[in-house]
Amino acid sequence: MNRSKVKKIISIFFIVMGAIAVISEISSPVKNYYIQIIGVVFLMSGVFLVNTNVKSKTEADIYKHIEEEEEEEI
Repeated sequence: MNRSKVKKIISIFFIVMGAIAVISEISSPVKNYYIQIIGVVFLMSGVFLVNTNVKSKTEADIYKHIEEEEEEEI
């Protein structure tokens, strides 16, 4: 299996499990703060794994945009 596909599946699993843990503990009358903390950790870990796959803009794209703005001003 492709490494990026496994990473995506794990990150989605972390997000879902974290969201379920946090929502279930917030809605329950008896609060268990340890489960809430674990849920938040899973949720943030999943979001971090998703965010690491997002590519940033390259330097060339930024300079191209600046050049286009300068040409529009003229």
